[in-house]
Amino acid sequence: MLLPTKEQARMWRQTPRVSTSCLRTAHRSIATTTTAAAKHHQHQQHHHHHHHHLHRSSKATSCWRRSSTSWRSRSSLVACSSSSSSASTSLASLSSATSPVVPIWPVAKHHLEEALGILFESEATRSFVKSAGFAAEEGQVLPIPQGDEGVSGWLFGVGDGGNPFAFGSLPRSLPPARYEIVQVVQGDGGGEVGEEVACLGWGLGSYAFKRYKTSSSSSSPASADGKDEAGMASSSDVSSAVLCVADEEARREAERIVEGVFLGRDLINTPCSDLGPSDLAKEAERLGKAHGASVKVIRGSELERGFPLVHAVGRAASSGREPLVVDLNWGKGDSAGKLVTIVGKGVCFDTGGLDIKPPSSMLTMKKDMGGAASVLGLASMIMSSKLDLRLRVLLPCVENAIAGNAFRPSDVLTSRSGLTVEIGNTDAEGRLILADCLTLATESDEPDVLLDMATLTGAHRVALGWDLPGIFTDNEDLAGALYEKGMECHDPVWRLPLWKPYAKMLDSKVADMNNIGSAPWGGAITAALFLQKFTNNCPNWVHIDFNGWTREKPGFPEGGEPQAVRGIYKMLKERYGVKK
Repeated sequence: MLLPTKEQARMWRQTPRVSTSCLRTAHRSIATTTTAAAKHHQHQQHHHHHHHHLHRSSKATSCWRRSSTSWRSRSSLVACSSSSSSASTSLASLSSATSPVVPIWPVAKHHLEEALGILFESEATRSFVKSAGFAAEEGQVLPIPQGDEGVSGWLFGVGDGGNPFAFGSLPRSLPPARYEIVQVVQGDGGGEVGEEVACLGWGLGSYAFKRYKTSSSSSSPASADGKDEAGMASSSDVSSAVLCVADEEARREAERIVEGVFLGRDLINTPCSDLGPSDLAKEAERLGKAHGASVKVIRGSELERGFPLVHAVGRAASSGREPLVVDLNWGKGDSAGKLVTIVGKGVCFDTGGLDIKPPSSMLTMKKDMGGAASVLGLASMIMSSKLDLRLRVLLPCVENAIAGNAFRPSDVLTSRSGLTVEIGNTDAEGRLILADCLTLATESDEPDVLLDMATLTGAHRVALGWDLPGIFTDNEDLAGALYEKGMECHDPVWRLPLWKPYAKMLDSKVADMNNIGSAPWGGAITAALFLQKFTNNCPNWVHIDFNGWTREKPGFPEGGEPQAVRGIYKMLKERYGVKK
């Protein structure tokens, strides 16, 4: 941990006293044992004439706040100003940069004693911390009382310092106020955690999907009068935990990443009743319009002729939920830019088709469009950062439904490429719709990078679990870059083999290939080998098989998660740079 200097600690203590009602509330709500310790501390503090005050920011800062005036529940990152609120429903202005902020002191377990000695001159304060049971365990918070009315700051435990997203627990742990993380942490488990990573963790942790929460069931609902979830009426109000960030570029970069991740989360979390293929296409059109991209949506007879596998998988869906393909292009006028094409599986709901899934396997199948959602989130990051590349996004969007006209086991389908596919299982539909789009992606210009993202196989999850997306590629440079950048930004991926001998398991007696392997093992590998047959031997192709769903942990609420996109974005940004 990089501890504050004695001079910094002295400056904090000499800052003019500030107290707020929200901090008084926080002070009163300390756990019983902590409250008792606080009373004892206040008595001793008065006796020894030691006072600790809020830290006033001395330079221009930027603030994060959590807002859900739209259904998207975005974590908005906005510059502090005294102006009226932004025209965007997901942004709200806050008070000026000169407003007082409450310091958060991150402390690692192995530096607790040293940190307390530097931060607090008063023995009474140090005794209070110990009597309150603060041990700097990860996620542990403790307000340090200030007189009778407020707190001087908050201690925040980061454990061994190895989890950069530990800061993601703070937006839900702290009372409404403006906060500043005054130091970075260097722990035994994960290296230095700087301001950019800390504020990214804060932003990711502020997410809450509240579209279907009514005012009677939600503790902090969005209101109908245009105010945000906490009733924000003016720029001077503080009705949620707000992080002030001194580094403007770090804030802007974190904002781009958070917006992209939240877009992916929102889409995955939305049930198919409100997010069919047409709805997914509208989201792509909205995103394209915001960034000056062209968007073509291919439907009906054109889809049936040009994308026969996509049409076959989605044709059983009800009226208004017909299959389609989204083709988004950005930066096309810049012929010098390298072409990056990203394909995302958009199965808005997967019943399994006629090879129907058991109920337990169907419960989370709204996430089967997680590939398309993740690709849109990644596209948002790329376009908002103005990376120096040409971007193409292809999204085959379907609902794998059951009806009299559904495709059947043993059917033989002809793909866009001309290859014929025998259907061994209708629940292996994702690879079918990706195949047609991978063919399109390689028909004209060969992409400098060709990625596809899909919640494709349970076999991947058996091999790598919830948290690790599997990547398949023959390109050593891309495999290494994706692994390296994923580890750097704590968004890991793990390479799995494109083991060519397993391709024999896709053999069919009546068609060019079967859509499933003939053995019950190696399913993630055979799925990747199936897709490779439609890439026209593109040497820059990477297939990413991921879960798209996460368990509760700091920075990552349980639900949809566009895994791997932060690492991919970092790789692309370093590979191509930003347009001048």
